[in-house]
Amino acid sequence: MFYLHIPKTGGQTLARRLASAFPPGRSHLQAEQFTYPADRAAFAECLAKHDFVEAHVTGELLQGCEVADLLVTVREPVAQIMSNFRHIRREPDRRLSRAARELDPGTFLDHFGDFFTNFQYRYLLSAFVPLGLEEQRHGYWPTAARHLPPVLGRVRWLVPTDRIDAFVPLWEAETGRRAAERAFATNHAPSDGVDLAALEAAIRARPALFALDSVLYQHACSRYAEWAEAVRQQIAPWDYPANASRVFHDAGGGIWLRRGWYPSEPTRHGPGNWAGPVRRSDIAVRRAPGQDTLMFDVIVINGITFTDIAAFDAAGFTRLPVRREEVARDQWRYRVDLTGLPDACEIALMVPNCYAPINVFAEGENGSLERRSFLAANWALSAAEPRPPAKARQTEQDAPASADRPAKALPAE
Repeated sequence: MFYLHIPKTGGQTLARRLASAFPPGRSHLQAEQFTYPADRAAFAECLAKHDFVEAHVTGELLQGCEVADLLVTVREPVAQIMSNFRHIRREPDRRLSRAARELDPGTFLDHFGDFFTNFQYRYLLSAFVPLGLEEQRHGYWPTAARHLPPVLGRVRWLVPTDRIDAFVPLWEAETGRRAAERAFATNHAPSDGVDLAALEAAIRARPALFALDSVLYQHACSRYAEWAEAVRQQIAPWDYPANASRVFHDAGGGIWLRRGWYPSEPTRHGPGNWAGPVRRSDIAVRRAPGQDTLMFDVIVINGITFTDIAAFDAAGFTRLPVRREEVARDQWRYRVDLTGLPDACEIALMVPNCYAPINVFAEGENGSLERRSFLAANWALSAAEPRPPAKARQTEQDAPASADRPAKALPAE
């Protein structure tokens, strides 16, 4: 396992914690850095002798090196620049140290900002590909579009610095190792008299300094969240539990509201759930024999029409047949045909927009900031009903918005 340590991303703390999960002598924390091309042989030898290696590198040492388990941490870019600036300022032997101490932050960044510009993106890519000439020819963005996806594809763990504490126990669960120093922390910046508010303001006033680092950090946050959820599933697999997410259960079949739903609330039709805060709301279904139709009633809509709600098989994202029937004023019953789907499947309900009531109510009325699209109740699974003629089916499934009541927002129950 190799930890490519981008400077000022919490690496010393994380490296020490992870190193403690390996036997004595099987971990290596590099005091200096491996430099390309002089240290190619030493780097390869270090990887061969140890189970865990952490190091800074300069140059494309990883270009032709096979590292199966590569770890990289990425820090929120403004915080990383601030930490890097303070580190340079308090190290007299650094070339920019005097300038960092004597100039105000804005003047310093205007004259020496190229050192900080997209530092994390450049550091990561430069470990795999030579950047100097290519970036001079093409600029940052074309180089990133060409090289960043394959480089990120080689990284097994891409971890935001602010998730380090949560990462270690999940890493332990995934790998079966146990860190002896899980709570270790080091290298906190000492008090140095820097006006942090002025420094942050100067950095944020120059967004070109961290444009690509922001993209990299947001990608790291999303990717880490997906990985963390996958590990949690391994620890405690989702197994159709009898908990608050189950809105229907009968004859062994059931319906569970998963991602994209607000907690249950009382309505005049019994318990109901708002879809939101995003356009997609997922449902898990486990069908018993004869349960071929998913049914639910939509009793309130927020800024959309009743025909705007579409159902998809989440596995292949193919659209499913839906029949809609107005069973009472402002109450529409939806029947989603599950014929042909596995007995255990996931359904995605999609809407064109998911509004907050503050966007659709007149001023002075309900001003909630919760983004929601429709309120559903009366969930059930039932046998498939006889299908209407083809012409009637098309009318029911694909009717234009004008066939329904106009788009409206009704107060929550």
